[in-house]
This record gives sequence, structure tokens and C-alpha cells, in this order.
Amino acid sequence: MEKQMKAAAPPNPDYFRSTGQNETSITLQWNEVNDNISFILQYDDTEINITYSKHSGVNITAVTGPPNPDNFTSTGQNETSITLQWNEVNDNVSFILQYDDTEINITAPDGDGGVTHTVSSLTAGTKYTFTLFSVFEDVRSSGVNITAVTAPPNPDYFRSTGQNETSITLQWNEVNDNVSFILQYDDTEINITAPDGDGGVTHTVSSLTAGTKYTFTLFSVFEDVRSSGVSITAVTAPPNKHSFRSTGQNETSITLQWDEVNDNVSFILQYDDTEINITAPDGDGGVTHTVSSLTAATKYTFTLFSVFEDVRSSGVSITAVTAPPNPDNFRSTGQNETSITLQWNEVNDNISFILQYDDTEINITYSKLSGVNITAVTAPPNTDYFTSTGQNETSITLQWYEVKDNITFILQHNDTVINITAPDGDGGVTHTVSSLTTGTKYTFTLFSVFEDVRSSGVNITAVTAPPNPDNFRSTGQNETSITLQWNEVNDNVSFILQYDDTEINITAPDGDGGVTHTVSSLTAATKYTFTLFSVFEDVRSSGVNITAVTAPPNPDDFKSTGQNETSITLQWDEVNDNVSFILQYDDAEINITAPDGDGGVTHTVSSLTAATKYTFTLFSVFEDVRSSGVSITAVTAPPNKHSFRSTGQNETSITLQWNEVNDNVSFILQYDDTEINITAPDGDGGVTHTVSSLTAATKYTFTLFSVFEDIRSRGVSITAVTAPPNPDNFTSTGQNETSITLQWNKVNDNVSFILQYDDTEINITAPDGDGGVTHTVSSLTAATKYTFTLFSVFEDVRSSGVNITAVTAPPNPDYFRSTGQNETSITLQWNEVNDNISFILQYDDTEINITAPDGDGGVTHTVSSLTAATKYTFTLFSVFEDVRSSGVSITAVTAPPNTRSFRSTGQNETSITLQWNEVNDNVSFILQYDDTEKNITAPDGDGGVTHTVSSLTAATKYTFTLFSVFEDVRSSGVNITAVTAPPNPDNFRSTGQDETSITLQWNEVNDNVNFILQYDDTEINITAPDGDGGVTHTVSSLTAATKYTFTLFSVFEDVRSSGVSISAVTSKIINFL
Repeated sequence: MEKQMKAAAPPNPDYFRSTGQNETSITLQWNEVNDNISFILQYDDTEINITYSKHSGVNITAVTGPPNPDNFTSTGQNETSITLQWNEVNDNVSFILQYDDTEINITAPDGDGGVTHTVSSLTAGTKYTFTLFSVFEDVRSSGVNITAVTAPPNPDYFRSTGQNETSITLQWNEVNDNVSFILQYDDTEINITAPDGDGGVTHTVSSLTAGTKYTFTLFSVFEDVRSSGVSITAVTAPPNKHSFRSTGQNETSITLQWDEVNDNVSFILQYDDTEINITAPDGDGGVTHTVSSLTAATKYTFTLFSVFEDVRSSGVSITAVTAPPNPDNFRSTGQNETSITLQWNEVNDNISFILQYDDTEINITYSKLSGVNITAVTAPPNTDYFTSTGQNETSITLQWYEVKDNITFILQHNDTVINITAPDGDGGVTHTVSSLTTGTKYTFTLFSVFEDVRSSGVNITAVTAPPNPDNFRSTGQNETSITLQWNEVNDNVSFILQYDDTEINITAPDGDGGVTHTVSSLTAATKYTFTLFSVFEDVRSSGVNITAVTAPPNPDDFKSTGQNETSITLQWDEVNDNVSFILQYDDAEINITAPDGDGGVTHTVSSLTAATKYTFTLFSVFEDVRSSGVSITAVTAPPNKHSFRSTGQNETSITLQWNEVNDNVSFILQYDDTEINITAPDGDGGVTHTVSSLTAATKYTFTLFSVFEDIRSRGVSITAVTAPPNPDNFTSTGQNETSITLQWNKVNDNVSFILQYDDTEINITAPDGDGGVTHTVSSLTAATKYTFTLFSVFEDVRSSGVNITAVTAPPNPDYFRSTGQNETSITLQWNEVNDNISFILQYDDTEINITAPDGDGGVTHTVSSLTAATKYTFTLFSVFEDVRSSGVSITAVTAPPNTRSFRSTGQNETSITLQWNEVNDNVSFILQYDDTEKNITAPDGDGGVTHTVSSLTAATKYTFTLFSVFEDVRSSGVNITAVTAPPNPDNFRSTGQDETSITLQWNEVNDNVNFILQYDDTEINITAPDGDGGVTHTVSSLTAATKYTFTLFSVFEDVRSSGVSISAVTSKIINFL
């Protein structure tokens, strides 16, 4: 038999491992076993045969790479951080973020959604390449790359370095060669490339508006990412002002003018080394500025800058010169018939001259002259008939004959020389010398002049008219004269006063001062025109006029015709239709026009002070001139006295009071047909006067007049009444707890009453008919003493009043009750009313007085010696000041007696029968035991009462209390104890026997229950055993083979149960042979 060979299993290959993976593949590698060994690769439910061989197998686990995360992006950055965001792969895939030489592990986030990670502590303005790998079981995905940059830093030292009207030049430090800039202003952005080389960046923003403030924000930009930005404000230069010009000058100043720019642009004016700040003017229009303290005949260059926000415009310049000085010592130094030689001092080498005469101007450059030639002529003759032909205050007119056409004249007076040309034609020459002094004598010398040669001259004297006197005025008048006054001219000037057809010569007064002259013998109330001339050397001034009037006559029959408190009526005779009046009093003046027609004038002066003496002065007035005036005195009526009132009265008098007017005003009091004079009181204060001997309850009308200087006021009236008499027989006729009834006699039909008590007043009308008045005062407090005052009232005036005291009944005591009783007494209790309230207790025919107790609390009183089981009615009265309350009643009963012969007469396991004697037909019973009470009605008829208490517990001792009950009141009660019979023991049986004994067994009842075992005539007492369980008892000394009946009683408190019986037999005697 050929032996069969079994091949051994090949070994596992060594070094089985994963050497790589991507998202969809894993590369595995292991060592070859030998050329004959193939392999099976098993994963999930797949097997791959790699040339067949049987092999026990080796296991490895390997994972595919997780997918790269989607949507890997940069979502934000600042100078030191970049925020990256990508989609989550799943809850098991974490991430590695790689940049530079740094790797950051990022755990897989909870929940769905994107992943956000901020990479911090980066360098500003730097490009970073971030590679993000998904990681699953320590295997990374292929990774995904992005580039992101940090924000560049803001450029340093961003500033404005210059500006003109349309551009601003900005400058800042370069960041680096890779950082460009964005400049932002208004709605404009300018891209500025990164400059080459190190240093600052300068950029000029053009096409701007002049005189405007701009906010520039500069951002550094790296890879299209901006820095946070830095801002400055800068302004363009304001425009130069058009129309800058010189508008005038003098020797020391030049006036410049230019157009305003706007309200925000001021100016700087620059010349030499001086700058002048000129604020922006208010409103529209031009600006004018005068530069002073300059040097004459000097050319200045002025530069004007507009200024906005401390920035100047480029400036505009003009030149202007100050005026040269006039040449000094300009004079004529010679002449001939056809020429005049002029001479003046040189100003300086730069100053030429213009000589202007008639309509001719000659330009003269400066030269030094060697001299001048003149010609000489013979003197001409003096003129004939040189005379003064007229004058006024400042000029004299002179006249003379002409010599011939070539002869001019020089007229000399004082230090003045006047050249007068030869007139055309024949005839006389007239010349008026002006600007002379008034009232002055002048000597005039007249020379004929030919070729600047004078004649010997001829003299005359003439005077100027004196001035009109100043301040010519009327200073006073009476009915027949007017006094005039004016200022003196000087000691040499007299005066002529002219009026109507009269002239009065008035000599010049001695000394300084005014001139006063009174014109008399004139007609009253007449207007005159006066003309006053000053006179000097018989020459009058032009004259000055005034009009003045004589005073009118005083009016006749000036008198006072009436008055009241605030006015006085005056009357007088009219003077004539042209004469008005002024009425003067105190510091007042009243103008009163002349009335139409003849007759008297009446005028009422109002708004005067009452009770005052006035002096009136009446002036007639003509043309604003007053007469001497006539005066009278008159008084206003005194005022009616305020606060005239009645301040009190009794049955026969009324007291009146009023305010004093003043020390000078007395009074008249008038009533009925009586007048009483009352003098003005001394001192300040009111006046009090009592009118006596009047009739009670009568209305009087009093009129009070103030009297001043025998003038009465119009009077003020009041009515007042005398007090009525007090009512008679005012008494209290009854009361209860809240009211008192009062009664009194009526006075008469017109007299009502006021009843006053505490703070209360009650108005009670006068009753109709005769008889008494009864009034019940209600809503009072119980047990209170009141004082009532009763006033008779007539016309709201009270009598003196009459008083009585009366009390309200006290309240019934609260909570009156019976609180206890026994067979012979009842205890009553009630609440105390107060310390002043005592009590009366009334029952049957008995009254008991009970004093008010001390202290707070209830009152307790026991009524004794009563009959048992009897109902009593008690009435309790509160008593205050011998007045009883209405009383409160209760019924109460004495306790019934306890029943006799209460006993237990029998029981079983669940009931006890009780028995006792009846009390009477009205007395029932309550039987109480444990927590139970049983009501037992009174039985009919006489005899005992039997009651069985059932539903009790076996073998239990009960205490029964029996109460007699009358009207729900119990007796004191009587007690007995009684027990229920115990239960028969359970499971009573015979458990064994022999010839002379039987063993019995039963269940224990409880520890308190004994047993009696009865058979034949024998009773055996068996005590309750200790502990739980059954009871075993062996009855011995029995007869063999005998049947016995055993009765077993449970025994509790000497009471037996009903008993349970069994029969058992003793064994037979067996003899063994």
C-alpha cells in the first residue's frame, strides 16, 4: 500500500505593510516566501488571488487617504493675520495647515458647515502659501494650496507738503518695493505704483478747487490687499484776487482795493519787510485797505495773498507810489509887462514839476538857474473919488474912478493887499471887501498899479455894520408891559428898538453882560413885533425880530363848585375867545382851551386823593403867556371807609368797626333819625363804636360818613341786628345710645336756633305756631356726656347762648353669654364697656348692681342659689350717669343632677349593656366613651333606662361617662368601667391522650386573656402564657377509655367568653399476655 503524503501550510509572508495611499487606493507590500508560494489578499467581502497558494493568512489594516477639503479660500486679513476658510469633510477628518516651516493641527469641528481658522503672528505685507491636508487615521490627503497675503502696514509720515490753487502735494514714506498705494478723496481713488529705490513718495493731486479743504485717505496695497488706511486734511491755496489796484494816495499813505474771495478767505498784504493780516470782510463786495505811515514820493511793491486755513495763494503784486510833497517857498520874484518870474525850492533829484495856470500846464524838469531880468516903469496916478458906498457885517463896498485900461489897483487894509485888475471900458470901479469883522472901523489905501509899480495911494475910513445882538428874547411880561433881553455886542455898539410906529434908542451899557429893557404902557393880551438893531458909528445892523405878548388878565370868580372822593369841580369866568387857561396844582398842569361862546368855564379835576386839601392856581394864557394867576383851596371828599362792619352785638347794643382814614378825618354815624359825631381817633388803627339802647332782635341800617373840612363822603351803609334773647326752659327729655332729645321754648316766628356741641353746629329753623321746640340730636357716641349750647338766631346773629349737659345711654355690653353652670348656679360673662360703665343684672324679680371693673377685659358674674335643671332669662343693662342701656337678654339653664344607679348589667364580645335611673321627663342623656358620644332621649314614663352599647372590641375595658342633659347643658357626669367578653380561643382541639390524660391545645388570644377549662364539674384556671403561640394543657387523672366534654372559656377581667366545647376520650388499657 502506497503511503499518502500531506503538504504542510506555507508560512505567512514577512513585513506585510501599507506603503502608500491616495483617496481611492492603498499600496501594500510584503516579502516573497518562495517561488512556489502565491497569495490571496482579503478585505471586506473581497478576495484577490495573487497566484494561488494555501496560506493561514496575515492581517493588516490600512486606510485610504481622505479627500482634500473643498472651497479652501482666504476670507480676510490684517497686518499680522490671515483668516482661512474651507468646507468640513466629515466628523472624523481633522486637518493640518502647513505654511513656511509651520504645521498647525486643526481638529475636526462639531456639526456641519465650514471651518474658519485665523493664522496670526504673521508679517505685514507678505505673501504666504498655505497647504491644507485632510487627515484620517493619521493619513493625509494629497493637500490643496492657496496663496494669501497679509495687509501691508499704513505708510508712515503721511503729510501735505505744498499746494496751489488747483493742486495739493502729498508726501509719505515708502513701505517697500512691493507695496503700491491707493489715495482716496471725495469719490475719487488714485492708484500709485510702488516707487523704485528707497525714500519718500511724493504725489501731487491736481484739478482741485481753490480755497477748499479736502480729506485724503492713503492705503498701502500689497497683492490687491489694502492697509487700514491713514487720513489727513489739507487745503488748496485760495485764488489770488482779481482787480488788485491802488485807488489813491497821499504823501504818507496808499489806498489799495481788491475783490473779496468769500467769507472764509482772509488776506495778507506784504510790502518791504511788513506783513499785514486782513480779516475776511462780512457781506459781498470789495475790500479796501489803506496802508499808512509811508514815506512821501516813494515807490512801493505790494504783494497780496489770499489766505484759507493758513494757506496762502501765490500772491499778486502791484507797485504804487506815495504823492511827492509840495515844493517849499513858491513865490514871484519879478515881472515885466509880458512875463512873471516864479521861484521855489527843489524837492529832490527825482521830482519834476507841472506849473498850471488858466487852462495851461507846463512840465518843468529841474535845473539850477543863473538869475532873472526885470524891467522898471514910472508910477501911475492915484484914482479919483475913492469912497465907501455900503457895508454889511462882514463886508464894505468901495468905489472909485478908473484911471485907464492898463492901470490895475492894489487895495490895502490892515495887513491885507488885494490886487484888482483894470476893468474893461470906461466908468467907475466897484469892489466889495469881504471877510471883515463886524462893527469895525477900517482904513483903506488904494494904489493904482502899472507894471507892478504903485501910485502914492489915497485913504478913506469905513465901518462894517455891527452884528445883530444875540439871544434877543422876551423874558417876561405882565398885562401892560413886556420885558426884552439880549446880549451886549460891545461897549461901542448901541441899539434901536422898533415896534409899531415907535423907535427907542438904547445906549450901549457899561460892562459886560446882557441888556434888559421893559416896554410899558402896552395893552393886555396883545401880540407885539419887536425889531432890534445894533448901531455902530450910526450904522445899523440888519435887525432881528421877535414877537412877544402881554400877559392876559386873571379870570374872575374862580371857585370850587363841588367834589367827590377823587375829583373837584372848579368854575370861573371866560376872558375872551383867544385866552385859554392853565390850571396848576401839586406838580400837575392842565391845559384848558378857550371855550366857544360867552359864559363861565367849568372844569372837573379827577384822579385826586380822597380827603385832601388842594391849592389850585388858575392862569389865563394868551400866546403861551400866563397871567399872574389866581389861587383857591378846595378839598376832595373823604373816602367811604372800607371794612365798615358790625363786629359784635348783644340784645341792646351793636358794636361797629371801620378803618381810620387819617388824623384829619372824623365821622358821622347815622341810623333811624339819629346822627352821632365821632372824632378822628389818635394813632393808626381801626375805629370802634358801640351803639347802645337798642331793641333786641331788631335789624338796623347804619350809614357812616367820613368828614374832612366839613365835607362828607358819599357814605357807606350796612345793616346789623341786635342779638335775640336766649330761649327759655332748655332741657333734655330723653336719650338712647346714639341720640339725645332736647326741648326748649320758642322765642318768636323770626328767631331760629343754633345748637352747638363738640365741634358741631346744627341750624334749627323757627317752628310754625306757638309752643315748645323739640329736637333730637342723633349720630352721637354711646355713654358720652355732652354739653349742648343753644343760641337764638336772628338775621345770623346769635344770642349769648344757654348750656345744659346730657348723656347718651351706654351701649349694651357686647358678648353677653353664659360661660358655665352647675346644678345651683350659672356663670355669666360679658365685655367691659369702659371704666365709667357699671351694670344691672335682672332675672325673675331680682336686680343685681355690678360695679365697673378695674382694668380692661371681660366681666364675669356667677348667679347662685338657683334650681337645678331650670331655664332662666337674664337681662343685662349698662349704666352710665344713672342712665341704663336698652338691655340685652339671654337665657341660661342650671345643670341637671347626675343620674343615680349607673351600672353595667351585661356584655358579650361586641357589646355592653348599661342601666341607670331616669331624672325627669325633660332630661336626656349623653353617654361618652373613647371618642364617642351617644345622645339618649329622655324615656317616657318613670323608671330606669337601659342602653346597650354595641360594635365594641372583644376583651376590652371601656370607661363610660353618663351626663344628664337639660337644654344642652350637661351634668357633671358619673363614670363606670365595664369590659366586653373576650373571644373564644381558636383551634381548640385534642392533640393526644393516654389512659389517664388528654392533652388539649388552642391558640392564645392575647397576653391579657386567661382561660377556664371546664369538664364534668371541674373548672381549671389557666393563666395567659408569655409570648406568642398556642396554649397546651394536659388534663390528667382521668379514667381510661372514657369520653369527656371539655368547654374552654377565654377570661378577661373576670368576664368569660361564651365558651367553645370539644369531646375527647382516654385510651383503653391493653394487657399483653
